[in-house]
Amino acid sequence: MSDPHRFTDTGASLYDYATHFVVHCPICDGKALVRPYESSWRLTCTHCHHVEMKGHWYGRTTAYVKVKCRECGEMLSRSAEVSGQWSKLMMKCDHCGDACEYEAHLTHHQMHEGWMCDQIFGLRLWLQDTFGKDLFWAFNYEHLAIIEQYVQAKLRERKLDHKGSRNSLMFSRLPEFIKKASHRAALLKLIKSLQIKTV
Repeated sequence: MSDPHRFTDTGASLYDYATHFVVHCPICDGKALVRPYESSWRLTCTHCHHVEMKGHWYGRTTAYVKVKCRECGEMLSRSAEVSGQWSKLMMKCDHCGDACEYEAHLTHHQMHEGWMCDQIFGLRLWLQDTFGKDLFWAFNYEHLAIIEQYVQAKLRERKLDHKGSRNSLMFSRLPEFIKKASHRAALLKLIKSLQIKTV
């Protein structure tokens, strides 16, 4: 039987736990699951039964353009927050006055309006809540369970034969508020509330 007060880091990285996601449904805000499906990803809501394939990004997106003006060759650059999949930005050259839409490079952000989002749809993770001034989150229930094991353990060890750099390991990169023994009881209470969260 494993000792609940002892935790051994297996050397897994954070993204080893990003195999699937529990998120807020974009239609009803209920609990939805994002899982691999055939060669892509599929969202299925457990509440309203909405189903959606990967394609639309709901989260925060920044569009960047750095290009030479099509008329005079002057270097133009601009960045702006955009919504949906829009990939063009209107640019006006200060040198010659030409105005044109240029193709932009899109960057999807994992944080949106102060909350962590999944990597596929950019939807707010279901398993998260504030902890004082910090944000506690997990990709899915398995991820939450392994964090719970870490938090409740009074002895935390690291395997010596793990591969990869120390900075790539999930538990070496946990925020300091999760590592503090003084937060153990409050964090375990928060984790329990997330495990039974229904709304």
